[in-house]
Amino acid sequence: MTEAVDGEDAIRKIRLIKPDLILTDVQMPNANGYQVCQAIKSDPALKRIPILVLTVLDSNEERVKGLDAGADDFINKPFNPPELLARVRAFLRTKALHDELERSYAKLKVLETLRDAFTGMIIHDLKSPLNAISGSIQVSVESLEASNIVTPDEIHLLRNAEDSCKHMMDLLSDILDVSRMEQREFPLHKERASLHRLILKCLELLEPLRMKYNIQFKQDIDPGVPDVMADPVIIGRVLANIISNSFKFTPKNGTITVSLKNVDKEAEIAIQDTGTGIPEKDLERVFEKFYQGDDLTATRKGQGVGLTFCKMAVEAHGGRIWAESDGKQGSRFVIRLPL
Repeated sequence: MTEAVDGEDAIRKIRLIKPDLILTDVQMPNANGYQVCQAIKSDPALKRIPILVLTVLDSNEERVKGLDAGADDFINKPFNPPELLARVRAFLRTKALHDELERSYAKLKVLETLRDAFTGMIIHDLKSPLNAISGSIQVSVESLEASNIVTPDEIHLLRNAEDSCKHMMDLLSDILDVSRMEQREFPLHKERASLHRLILKCLELLEPLRMKYNIQFKQDIDPGVPDVMADPVIIGRVLANIISNSFKFTPKNGTITVSLKNVDKEAEIAIQDTGTGIPEKDLERVFEKFYQGDDLTATRKGQGVGLTFCKMAVEAHGGRIWAESDGKQGSRFVIRLPL
C-alpha cells in the first residue's frame, strides 16, 4: 500500500506504480478527488484501475459529478471499516479477473498471429505442387487428344482432375486473402472501373462452366450506371466467386440472372439463380468463415471461405453485400458499391 500527501502527489505516484486500486478523499489540497479521477481515467494506461471515493457529501449532484469524473464507487464518511474492506476486496477481485482476461486476450492474439503465419506458409507450400499437377494434366490432355490414344470419357476424367486442381487453387487463394484482409495487409489498387465491362468479362470467362452445367445466363444491365472507384481484379473475383457458387446449386436448364442498376446513389449488382434456396436463419451466416449450418447440408453446403472473401472485399471498398432467399427455391446475392 502506498500513501500520498495530496492530489498531485497521488497522481504522480499512481502513474509510477500503477496500483490495483485507488482509494481517495474528495477534499484534498492541490488536486481534489474528482481531479484525480479525471487524470487517471484520461490516461489509457491507468483508466482501468478502479477508484473508490471517500466523501462527506451525500447529495445526488455530487455523486453524478463524481461518476462523470470517473469514480467507480462512493463510501460516505465517517465510514464503517468492515464495509470499506469488503468493498476493497470486491474491487480487487474484479480487477484481478480483468487483468487475467487481458492476459488471455494477449496470448490469443499471439496464437492467432502464429496460426495465420503457419496457414500462409502451408498455402504457399501447397500451391507449388498443385500448379505442377495442373500443368502436367493440361499438357497430358492436349497430347492425348492429339494422339487419339484415349477415349473421350478418359479425357473427360482428366479434365475433371484439372478442374479440381483449379478449384483447390482458388480455395487456397481465398483462405490466404481472407487472412491478409483480417490483418489489414491486403492492398487495393483502385481505379475508375466499369461494372458493366467487369460483368461481361466475368460471364465470358465462366462460359465453359455455363456449358458444362447446362445453365442459361441472363442479363439485366442498365448501361447508364456510372463507373466506380474499385480494384477491378478484386471485384472481378467477387463476381466470379458468387456466380460460380450459383452454378453448384442451380439444376440443369436453370437460369442465372446478373443485373446492374443505380439504386440510391449506389451501384447495385444482383446475381439471382433458380437453384436451391438458403434457409432464412442462414442468410447472414453464409458469409462467416467456415460456417456450415445444419440446413445447408442439403442446400448450399460447401462455400468454404469464398463468400467470406466476397464480403470482406466488398466492405473494403466501402460497400455492402447480402443474400436473399425464400428458403425454398432460388437465391439472390446483392452487392452495393458507392458511386
